[in-house]
Amino acid sequence: MNNVDAAGGYEKPKAGGYVIIIRSVFNDKAKERIDVEFDFFEGQFKNYYMDLNERCGFWAGKFNKSYKTKALPFFKQFLEAVIASNPDHDGLIIGDYEDVDETKLTSKLVGMVVGEREYIGNDGTKKVNLDTFNAQFVSVHDIHEGNYTVPEMKKLEEQPQSSGVVDMSAPAGFVPDESEPPFS
Repeated sequence: MNNVDAAGGYEKPKAGGYVIIIRSVFNDKAKERIDVEFDFFEGQFKNYYMDLNERCGFWAGKFNKSYKTKALPFFKQFLEAVIASNPDHDGLIIGDYEDVDETKLTSKLVGMVVGEREYIGNDGTKKVNLDTFNAQFVSVHDIHEGNYTVPEMKKLEEQPQSSGVVDMSAPAGFVPDESEPPFS
């Protein structure tokens, strides 16, 4: 155990604009989407998810992009950001935007703008994490120039706290059936 670092103590990426590199892509044809694993390509968090994977054994840098008909504008915007960021995009688009060779996305750079979201952790406490599944994509040039707007944090709705006591009284207007049961 002396050669293992304790969990925690690592600075996490915050909401902002980042240049990312696409590490792998899986085309989930049944769900009509691509599942993407990425890492930060430059700056303070370069290789953040690779390092996290080495320490903890899982890849946390993920998002997906649907190419269903209603989501095509968002898919197209993502692909245009990839193309603008990679002059050597080498035939990424085959015809229309629905016809993409997803294997050609691997190792491409793109600008990613992420907000944060609140969630309830396994320990029941409120936590904050990057909201990569609602990320916006821009060119690397736009990230370097600061031409993006970071979305506001998505907060959990305020829920009334339960006292843990369940009210078992009859609802207002309830009249019990006083007749004999059908069998005894």
